[in-house]
Order: sequence, then C-alpha cells, then structure tokens
Amino acid sequence: MHEESVLNNSKYVEIIRRMIDSSTGSPMVTEKNVYQEGNPTNKPLLRQIVQDLMLPGSRIVGREHLSDLRHLAQRKKACLILMEHYSNFDIPCFYELLERGTEEMQRVAESIVSVAGVKLNETSKLVLAFTEVFTRVVLYPSRSFGSITDPRQLREAEKRRARINIAAMKMLNALRKQGRLILVFPSGTRYRPWDPSTGRGLREIDTYLKFYSYVVTVAVNGNCLLPNPNDCMDEDFVARDVMIYTVSPVRKTSEFRREALRGRSHIEDPKQHVVDSIMASLRRLHDRTELARLRLLAEQGLGTGGENDLPETGSLH
Repeated sequence: MHEESVLNNSKYVEIIRRMIDSSTGSPMVTEKNVYQEGNPTNKPLLRQIVQDLMLPGSRIVGREHLSDLRHLAQRKKACLILMEHYSNFDIPCFYELLERGTEEMQRVAESIVSVAGVKLNETSKLVLAFTEVFTRVVLYPSRSFGSITDPRQLREAEKRRARINIAAMKMLNALRKQGRLILVFPSGTRYRPWDPSTGRGLREIDTYLKFYSYVVTVAVNGNCLLPNPNDCMDEDFVARDVMIYTVSPVRKTSEFRREALRGRSHIEDPKQHVVDSIMASLRRLHDRTELARLRLLAEQGLGTGGENDLPETGSLH
C-alpha cells in the first residue's frame, strides 16, 4: 500500500502548510509545560489526511473493553492503556476511529491523555503541528540519550530529564485521580524493522503498572506513516492501509504482574521480565489480528468479505 512520497513532499503538503501556520504548540519542553492540552484548531485538517489514508475495514476490535476501562476510571480507579507503536499516525488514526463511533467511544477519546516524548515537540514544526492536536503529558525518555556522547552535555541532559520527568509523573498522578485514561507506548519509540531494539519494552514501564489498578493492551495492525531509515520524521512515508486496533479485556495490573513474575528465572531482572511479558502479550494480539487483516487487503472489495474473520474481542493470552 506504499505511496512513493514522503510526508513533507506528499499530496498533503498544502494541508501541512496550513497546520504549521496554525500551530501554537511550544517547541521547547520544560518542567513548567509538561501537560499540553490538545489544540483542536488543526484537527479538521489532520482528519482530512487520516481519512484519506485509512482504507475501508479499518476498525477498533474490542471497543467494549475501552468502555469498561473508562467506567472504572470514572470510579476513580487508576487506568492504563498500553499500546503498540509503529508510527506517528498511530494516535491520530486511533482517535479518528473512536470519534467516528458511538457517543461512548467519543467519551473514551475525550478521557485519554497520551504520554509523549520531548522529541515530538522539539524535532520540527511539522511534527509539532501534528502532535499538538491531542492532549498529552511530555516525558524525557531514556532512549533520548543515545546520540549524546559529550560527558558535559550528557550530565546536562540527565538533569533536564530529571526535572521534566518529576513534573510529568506528578501531573500523571493528578490526571488519573481525575478519571483520565493514561495511554503509554511501552516500547517508548516507534518500531523500526532495521533496529530490533525498538521493539523491546522499556524497563521503567513496570513502574507504571505499580501505580495503576487496571490495564488494557492495544495491538496496532497497519501503518499509514512508515518510518524513514534516515530518522527524519518529516520524511516518513505516507501509506494507505487498513488500520485495526485490537483491545484486550481489562485486567488488574497486580494480577498481570504476579502472573508474569511466576515465569521468571532467578537470574532475570524482574522489571524487564514484566515488560517483556507485556510486549509478548501485545505480539500475540497483533499476530492473531494480522491474519484477518491480510485477508481484508487481499479481497477485491476491501472491507466486505473479510471483516467477519476478525475477532470480536481482544485477549491478553
């Protein structure tokens, strides 16, 4: 489904220019602005792109589990969404499918606050114009240190990371007490096939589980914005595809952690083992859905015959 054009030089270039002109987001993240309310100004423009890229048959499987999670959050239970991450359009496509659904799904969309890395604010005006559409709390992930080699710059980056992340964790604590659903990518970055390490979950995700009572996992099948090997997000490749999000049933995080740790050998890091279990659960959801999605793509009339092969609910196992 690949279109041989990069985002910043695609048929959407005029829409992108208008989005950049209308952008009001901060290109520099500090401990003072880690909470960034979504800017609806550019949502109609972004929707034009997303609606064009998502093919018929795109859907959310297991929507009822998101509704269950929202109702728990409304009862002041701390609730977490753990989602696979393949592209910077994972969130826009997810919101589009939620908002074109029932009134309950629109309430789910309004409840979500995503955790995002500083890179999405600070990389370029284009990336920021897309990112700022949705409400988020900004963190400084450990992966961001990879390119820093100067010891002095590394120390300064570590200090900045500490300030930002302390403020972000305080904000997340306040938001979950308000009944918001916190969405986190456990890999902390988009998966790039040429770098297998991008598919491994971050060790610190285990800490999130300890602060939340209930969790769903969401597999993402399909990709409308393929990462560019040159690592320039402005030049990711646009692609038309069937997007399917598969949501697992709600689970207690304490139960999930206990079950994950039962299978740990004594030499394994317990935190990393739990996170590896999360990623394995997501992979099982992903692989099961992909078989049905590929049948959809193979059909002459996309979104007709193959949809009945899709599972109706997700599962962690």
